[in-house]
Amino acid sequence: MKKRVRKKISRDWRWYGVKVLYECIISGEPKPETIDENFPSDDKMFEESILLIKAHSIEMANILGEQEAKKQQDDYLNPYGEKVEWKFVELIHCVDLSVKKIQIGTEVYARFLIVPPDIPTEEVISHYYPETVVEELIDKNFTQRNKDCDTRTDAT
Repeated sequence: MKKRVRKKISRDWRWYGVKVLYECIISGEPKPETIDENFPSDDKMFEESILLIKAHSIEMANILGEQEAKKQQDDYLNPYGEKVEWKFVELIHCVDLSVKKIQIGTEVYARFLIVPPDIPTEEVISHYYPETVVEELIDKNFTQRNKDCDTRTDAT
């Protein structure tokens, strides 16, 4: 009889926030009868995602983060009958969270934005976070690219 050996997680394991980038690739032709006012433009869409990874080192966190990001790639048909693929592009950044216990309020990622002193806050927001300014475009793109977003009553 084989004895099951359970890997012991040592105390030197740490939490890391790993920022990854996915690209949304849409292929195929939309079904003409499904096209509505939400059918978006041809703009490209990317998703930044931050994954929690537990590892012995930042090098290990990078490897595990990329492996996990690739596992989370997805593909499906959108409400217009087109194939939507979310493809892993790159691991952007890895941050040691330096905490032993993840709980409410634990910061999982941070970055500093350094801009000239004469740039107004509104410009910083519109440059780094355009989705907060261009809601209509983002909503249309989200509708096409989100597999759980088909709220039409006649959807089949």
